[in-house]
Amino acid sequence: MQLPSSDSESKRYPWYRQALAEHPALLFSAIYFTVSSIGLVYSWAFLRAFGINVFRYADISDFLMASLKEPFTWLLAMLAVLLVALDNAMSLRVQQSNPNRFFQWYGSERYRQINALVAMFLIVIFLFSYATTKERQIRDGGGDIFSVHLADSSPPKQLVMLGTTARFVFLYDQVAERVDIHPNESILKITKLSPDPGED
Repeated sequence: MQLPSSDSESKRYPWYRQALAEHPALLFSAIYFTVSSIGLVYSWAFLRAFGINVFRYADISDFLMASLKEPFTWLLAMLAVLLVALDNAMSLRVQQSNPNRFFQWYGSERYRQINALVAMFLIVIFLFSYATTKERQIRDGGGDIFSVHLADSSPPKQLVMLGTTARFVFLYDQVAERVDIHPNESILKITKLSPDPGED
């Protein structure tokens, strides 16, 4: 006749699992926040290397799309989470093996809770590293070249597209080493140039 204790049930699962069980809609909010955060960090890290403060030109919804435009950022985020998850699994095994006092810190629940911050730190580091790699590649002549036709009837320019928001396009002139920021309405057409089949 003994009723289950809510306190014992609450100790069995982490707080976030309890919150999701009680409020399933939070899952969608968490996914939206995660996707937007990845896009925000990557966009800021990449565009700032070209002297662009993305926060002046982007809306919140633009950061959601930014990570979807760069799927590799998701792989980096999942890699960071996987590394921390493996470390947590090792920590749990150490805890279950009754470690001596020199390893109790590693097998503690507090260590695994702190690892959540480590995961976020790793994600930021990975995204910054990827953004730096892409920036160097573009400055060295890499990147997709686009033929950009402006509304001022000037001849089309061959530029690298650094990114876009709902209202602006960020372009880079590799010859002049100059960044151009254009409102969408100032651009008539953007055409991706195919590689020359005659080139070896």
